[in-house]
Amino acid sequence: MVLHRVMAEQSAQLADRFYSYMMGHPQAKVFLSADVVHERLHASMSRWLQEIFRHPMSDPAAMVAHQRYVGEVHARIQLPIHLVSRGARLIKHDVHLALVSEFDDHQLLAKTVSHVGRLMDLALELMSVSYERSSQREARTDEAYRLFSIGQNVGVERERQRAVLMEWAHEVMITLHRSTDAVLLPTLRQSEFGLWFHHKAVAMFEGDAEVGQILDIIERVDSAVLPLIQPKGSQGGVHDDRVVELQFEVDNLKYLLNNLFERHQETENGRDTLTRLFNRRFLPAVVSREIGVTQKGGTGFALLLLDLDHFKRVNDEFGHDGGDLVLQQAAMLLMSCVRSGDFAFRYGGEELLVMLVEVTQDAAMRVAEMVRSKLEGSTFSITKGRTVSVTASIGVAMYNGHPDHQYLIKRADAAMYEAKQGGRNRVVLAT
Repeated sequence: MVLHRVMAEQSAQLADRFYSYMMGHPQAKVFLSADVVHERLHASMSRWLQEIFRHPMSDPAAMVAHQRYVGEVHARIQLPIHLVSRGARLIKHDVHLALVSEFDDHQLLAKTVSHVGRLMDLALELMSVSYERSSQREARTDEAYRLFSIGQNVGVERERQRAVLMEWAHEVMITLHRSTDAVLLPTLRQSEFGLWFHHKAVAMFEGDAEVGQILDIIERVDSAVLPLIQPKGSQGGVHDDRVVELQFEVDNLKYLLNNLFERHQETENGRDTLTRLFNRRFLPAVVSREIGVTQKGGTGFALLLLDLDHFKRVNDEFGHDGGDLVLQQAAMLLMSCVRSGDFAFRYGGEELLVMLVEVTQDAAMRVAEMVRSKLEGSTFSITKGRTVSVTASIGVAMYNGHPDHQYLIKRADAAMYEAKQGGRNRVVLAT
């Protein structure tokens, strides 16, 4: 009873001390620094402390299930297990301090502290078992995605990326020769090629030496070569030696890129057979990777979850074959609205999902509105010359620092549901 009362009175203060301490740890800070995480986790820990030390325990089975769920969340956000253990040790220590003034009987205090330790150890054990199982599952999915990525149509992708790389180099030269004044040159990192390489190729070719070499070239071009390529003055022209250096780096990129693609064989498994978009099972791996990129200094990303409105009517009127044709055309239209560095998935049924990399909120909303508008304005062909029009309800969720990819997906889903409830054929930004 004393333990229950102390937890009811001091759980909020204990949660405060816990997060204040953990924020001082550089690894823990990555997972706890976002305001939304702190707000949600602080309240959750306060409730958890009260529930786990309640006497009698209100629902033991529910508590066991909750510990397992916490372990799954830790695995999804890739929270290192040693940080979980550190957190448990801190809680034990703080609870002990909170109990010292409550007992005059040292023997009873020792028994109570021992009871606290056993409960914490049991909770940690349940979390750890679930953590290990979930981590293994996430690792298998991540590896499956990597193997699928390297098995894409390498011939087509290689030529596409060579083309966008040359388009960027051509754009730089045109920009330089059109002006005799200092100009803002388009960076390689933010080019179509740069986005693709950072967000897709790094996963596709993980472990290959050329990946690091290409990343180094991209950084060197943007930080050392481009800033020094400027018009010579009123006579026009540019520094020829720097142009030669730029061409040398572009040639190196093409050579390294060719080596990467030639090392891998083409396969076709891993895509949705109907729409040719990514298979949904790769979504956790892709989003988790992007969260890691953003935490290391990326500019943020967004999820667009869209549902084709009243799609059951299409299936009812034109049959499932007609519905499939509409889905295929909708997927093609969607792909025409995104960049090669972005990701598009068949999320399920008539739901499609896009991950836009390195975008602001305004840019994400513009893309979502463009997709909505194009769908609304398009006519989809059905068999025997028949056509049909469809619209979509779209939910947009910006990554806000929460390390759990499911939290982000749920926000996009909630926004999409709000769009449907608000009349359909709308774009709604998640709060």
